[in-house]
Amino acid sequence: MTQIFTVTELNLRIRNRLESDLHLRDIWIQGELSNVVNHRSGHRYFTLKDRECQISCILFRNHGMRLDFELKDGLNVQIFGDVSIYGIKGQLQLVARGMRLDSGLGLRHLEFEQLKQKLSIEGFFDLERKRTLPIYPRSIGIVTSPDGAALRDVLRIIGFYPAKIIISPAKVQGEGSEESIASAIKALNSKTNVVIVCRGGGSDEDLWSFNSEAVARAIFECDAPVISAIGHETDFTIADFVADIRAPTPTAAGEMAVPDLDEIKQNLCLLETRIIRSLRSSLERRQNKLDYLTLSFSARRMYALLTDYNQNLAYIGERLESAEKGIIMTLRQRLEILESCLAAVSPLATLSRGYAIAMSLEGKLILGPNDVIPGEILKLLLLHGRLNCMVLDEEKLK
Repeated sequence: MTQIFTVTELNLRIRNRLESDLHLRDIWIQGELSNVVNHRSGHRYFTLKDRECQISCILFRNHGMRLDFELKDGLNVQIFGDVSIYGIKGQLQLVARGMRLDSGLGLRHLEFEQLKQKLSIEGFFDLERKRTLPIYPRSIGIVTSPDGAALRDVLRIIGFYPAKIIISPAKVQGEGSEESIASAIKALNSKTNVVIVCRGGGSDEDLWSFNSEAVARAIFECDAPVISAIGHETDFTIADFVADIRAPTPTAAGEMAVPDLDEIKQNLCLLETRIIRSLRSSLERRQNKLDYLTLSFSARRMYALLTDYNQNLAYIGERLESAEKGIIMTLRQRLEILESCLAAVSPLATLSRGYAIAMSLEGKLILGPNDVIPGEILKLLLLHGRLNCMVLDEEKLK
């Protein structure tokens, strides 16, 4: 009769078979550390990998106390231990009982330095090719995950600035992310005045896609200036070196991409004041000169000359007044145009046409039926208030 195992029995049998194999006990294995986690219990969990494969590892606290170095991603090490299986998850693992540093850097770090040197020789990092950002960009491209906090941070900072925003979605970590990021950057060619490539913080492993040659070449070949904002201020990737400008955070990238609207308004107001003062000062100088000339003429010629000067003064005054009004009108028209541009892209303009913005109670934007579930409470932002609504059903676009 065929024996039927439970999952527990199967995992136990595999474990006994592995632990009874002397070739898998008291062995040394070398590789690079990755995904190091120092648990509060004192145990350390990590992955040991080489160029092609990886294996999960655990170093229990009693064995880890004898180490004379700190475990961190990228280290090359040699580990002494046994191959076993974690029965609860059925996961093959290496139980480390000792560890020592191996010579050289980790594989990933060697690849990083080799690629950095290669791109440097090709001129990817030359300061001469770095482009300046446009002062008033008409369109801004953003390459990031559409579900990440980095996108929300950038959009919040850009705010009501009247520029066309083009979001080029990309997978920013994991398998296939390098090609996804590169394709998203290439998709923005000839469409934007500036491109922001960003993602939130994470481990070196999470940010590794931005150290790929494909992403570096996509940034290098982009026809618009590129701002990189990868991780936190202390994180550096190949993408940061190739980009025209590196921002310490996605929020800072948003600030670099657009001018300060309040500062623009203040400059226009100052310019208007300076023009008015200049016109008035010119008029006063001409009036003073006329007064001087009037006093310098004899009484016999004064009447005739005074008449001529009064006519010229009236004519000049009319021209100056007309010029002053024209300049002031031009400035006001420019201000009205800017206000119209701001109003055209303002969410309030959209809301005034009867549209609403759907958000979850946590503040997440609702972009499609996949973002909600029946029975979920949503916030609808209207022009004159807010509604709390319940989702009764969802219908996807065909």
